[in-house]
This record gives sequence, C-alpha cells and structure tokens, in this order.
Amino acid sequence: MILQALCEYYDRKAVLGEMPPYGRESRPIPYLVVINPDGDFLRLESTAEDIDGVKTVKKFMLCHLRERSGSKSWATANSLWDHYGYVFGFPDKLDFTNTKEASTAAKQCKTFQDELHRLEALNPHDEGLSAVVRFYGKLQQNISKLKSDPLFDEAFKKGGTNFAFRLVTEAEPVGTAAGFNYGDDDPDAPEGLCLVTGEHRHIARVNSSISLRNTKLGRAKLVGFQKNSGYDSYHKEQGLNAPISIEANYAYSTALNTLLAPKSRNKFFFNKDTLVFWAGKDNKFSDMFSVFFTALPTDDPDRNVEQISSLLKAPLTGTVMGDGDTRFYVLLLSPNGLIAVKLWEETTVRKMAVNIRRYFADLDIVRGPGDKEFMPLANLLRSISLQYKEENLPPQLFPSMMLSILEGLPYPELLQQQTIGRIKADRKVNRNRASLLKAYLTRKNNNNEKAITMSLDLTNTNPAYLCGRLLAIFEKIQQEAMPGGVNSSIRDKYYDSFSCTPNLAFARLSALSNHHLQKLSHGRQVYFERLKGEVMELLNPDGLPAHFSLDDQSRFAIGYYQQRQDFFKKKDSDANSETPTE
Repeated sequence: MILQALCEYYDRKAVLGEMPPYGRESRPIPYLVVINPDGDFLRLESTAEDIDGVKTVKKFMLCHLRERSGSKSWATANSLWDHYGYVFGFPDKLDFTNTKEASTAAKQCKTFQDELHRLEALNPHDEGLSAVVRFYGKLQQNISKLKSDPLFDEAFKKGGTNFAFRLVTEAEPVGTAAGFNYGDDDPDAPEGLCLVTGEHRHIARVNSSISLRNTKLGRAKLVGFQKNSGYDSYHKEQGLNAPISIEANYAYSTALNTLLAPKSRNKFFFNKDTLVFWAGKDNKFSDMFSVFFTALPTDDPDRNVEQISSLLKAPLTGTVMGDGDTRFYVLLLSPNGLIAVKLWEETTVRKMAVNIRRYFADLDIVRGPGDKEFMPLANLLRSISLQYKEENLPPQLFPSMMLSILEGLPYPELLQQQTIGRIKADRKVNRNRASLLKAYLTRKNNNNEKAITMSLDLTNTNPAYLCGRLLAIFEKIQQEAMPGGVNSSIRDKYYDSFSCTPNLAFARLSALSNHHLQKLSHGRQVYFERLKGEVMELLNPDGLPAHFSLDDQSRFAIGYYQQRQDFFKKKDSDANSETPTE
C-alpha cells in the first residue's frame, strides 16, 4: 500500500508538471563544461545564483540517478553528468600519486565514454551529444585548457563535484531536452508481475535509493535485498524477491525523494526519525499538517499557534473539512541500514482532523499568562527529556505517540513513565508536563476515576490529587513566610516522597506548614488554615495510602500544578483583601 500510494502521488503530480518525466530527476549540478560544436573546451561555468545574499545552485532536469554499489561501482556511469572521476578521469582530491585511485578514475572515465557511445546510437542527430563525444576525442588537449580555467581551483577543491556539459550555442545542458532518448537502462531485465501495479513488466533488479537524513552517505533503500543473502528464495536474487517494475520503482522513489527534498513542506524531523505526509489531492489541511507537531519556530512562534487555532476553531463543515473524504497518508521513516518504516497510516482528511482536535482537547489544561494556547508535540516531548534534547528520549516514544494521536488510541505507558521520571529528577511540574499526564489519564482504557478537568477541580476527592493540592498549599505558605527565598523549598525536598509514599511524608510536611504559618499575618493564617481544611475534609478519614501508583502520581502532579495555577488567578472578592493574587 505504501508504494502504491507513492506511485499514485507521482502520477498525479507528473500530470501537473510538478514531477520530472519518467527516467529523469532534478539534480544539482554546480558546474557546466562549456564546449563548441567541435568539442573544444571553452570555459567552466558556475550555476550558482546569488539569491538574497545566498549562493544557490540551479537544478537541471537530468536522467535518473543510477545505482552504484559493490566493488565494481566504477562500471556504472550517469548519462551526460557525473563527478570529476567519471567526467575527466581525475582521482579523488586530484592525488595522481595514489595509483589505486588513479586507476579507478581511469576506469570511471572509460565507463562514462562508453555510456556516451550508447547514447549516440540512440540520438544520432543530437548536436550537443556529438560535441561531447568529440570532446573526448581530444580529451588531453581539453584537460590542459581546463586546468588553466579561472574556476578550476574552486570547482575541484571539493571531492565529488558534479559536472555536466553545455553547448555554447544552447541555453540548457546537453541531454536535458524533453525528447532526448536515454533508452532502457536494463534491456535484459527479467520480466514478471509487478507487486505494485499488477502489470506484467520488466522488473527492477535493484530498487532506487532514497535520500534520508542520518543514513550512510545520505541515501538508503526502502526496498532492497543483499545479493546472495539468506533472504533469497526460490533461487531469486535481489529485486526479484519482491518484484517491482522499473516504472513503478522510478515512480515511488521519485515521489518519496520529492517529498523528502530540502524545500518540501511535506515532512518534518524528530531526532533521527522523518515523518512524511501527503494527501490524495492538494488541500489546506495537508499544507498545515506539520505545524501540529513540529517545534514552534524561534523567529515567530505565534505563527504556528495561529494556524493550529484556525483548525480547532473551524467547524467540521468549514474550509479545512471541505475535502474531508480526501485520502491522507502518513509515513514515519528511520535510518537502520535499510530504511525502517516505523508507522504507516492511511485515512481521510476528516478522520485525521477529528483525531488531531481530540489530541489538543485532551492536552487542554489551565496555563500561565506566558504560555502559548497550543503546544506542538515536539515541544511537549522535549519538556520531558534530559536537557530538553530530543536525542535523550527513548527512541520508541515518538513513533508510539504519533500512532496514538493519528488513530485516537490510548497513549503509551512510556509517556507516563518518562514524564514522571523527569518531574522527580528536577522537581518541576510545568504546563507541558501536566498536560501530557492529563492527556494520558484521559485516554487510558478502563479509567474509572473522575475525569481530569482543565483547571482546579474542587470536587475531585482522589487522594493523590488532593495530596498534590496540599503540597502546592504547603509550598505557598513557605514562600509567603520566607519571602527572601530558601536554598531548598518544600517541593525540592518532599515532592518525591509525598508523591510516592504520602503517609510517611505527610506528618513532617504538616509540622513544617504549621511552623511557617506562625510567621504570617492573622488574615493570611486564617486563609490558609481554611484552604487546608477544605482539602483535608475530602481525604479518607482512615488515613493516606502507603503508596501511590503511577496513575496516582500523575494525578498528584496535576493536582499540584492546578492548585499552583489557581494561586495566580486574580481574586474578585473584596471580603478577603489578603487573598494572594500572584
């Protein structure tokens, strides 16, 4: 289904002219070798353009990238473009003293010329191609001129620089015209039934590579088999184990590489994972999908918040949902030798939008004046990682969270464990962490406890929730009693023990609270005694539990956070002028 959806995406975009035609791909070529019709070298030409002070290399439509692998990778040359080993026979770093590298470069150049002769037979009247063939008829003479070119040092200072040819009388590189015939890369390819299209076609022996971050050399296979490996069956080798036609291979790989391109808006990254998404047709929801999950931009964080708000506040029949029946696809990829597929989701825009709305609704919790209304997933997960770095999170957490969000499933237990672990590590319960715990409890199966509300719930009688409120009250009393601050607060010392073993910590906390109350004015003493009494009355008269489960530790954190936030509210009652108004 993944490959079929990608092929459909390619077909749709190719009709619109937004994908290269079959057999081509857009490749960055930094330098052109400009020649005359007789094949004489004239000059090197940089394709870089200065756009807003940044040099950008143009992209030319060229033949598709051929796969090179194994000990004889030099035996495969790209058509009419390649790096300087193939184009000029120069060894890596121009080190001609390295006999092995020099020998390899000579073989590469020979392969490149053989490819030219193959193309010449297919395009006998192409003037540009004929000029390139003549260029190699006097290669040494042209190389002497090349070394004197002003751009020589710049072009060859970096290994692997790609070159193409341009006839001085033409505006575009040789071989980029729509009618240029590249022929069949593998005319002897075996025939078989394509698993993607269901048609009887030539089968790709080796599937194309995909450009993916954090992979070796920046490219890896989505579909591939090691030659002569234990994965071979029925005497089939490589691509024949999962037969995909040459056309389908080109279509799905071109589509996926386009979606993964640097300027593509159909992807986002989280640590080493890459999430790709697309729709059956262009729509507003697909354009804004990534803002629900990617970290807020540092230059304009409100931009993403406004986009999220526009979806959540729009009715189901609004602009976003006008294409509700359109198919929507999400693919999560990870580098792992071959590319690992961690998640594949195929649904509709309507179902996806409903689940994302639920995702934000479950997270909704009272927030401070400086907090954003909506927080994307990346920011939430960073808040529960060591040093707020994505790479310090368990690798399975992000894929599990995405699956839960996209399908409306309960969140993984790992989310709760990670959140509580970070709270205990740094004794900090902020909006992000409290909202994650609220969402986890809201979605948990068989959760017969009272639903967690957005703000402080004065009717919640859960012991853990009440103990969390009490800790916030004890801390507030200490802060007012010692306005100059303390080296270690009640929260710092007792959060862990009170949230895990409340019956052991309560007596000590109560005694400290009474001590701090004596330092307050009479009005403040009365206010806090009444507030503590209201909470204590809701507790079980038989005493506190010996231990709190992880779910109760989550309720403890939420109770603590919501009580703290309640202290920041403005009080509109004149009867108690000493009520705190932080």
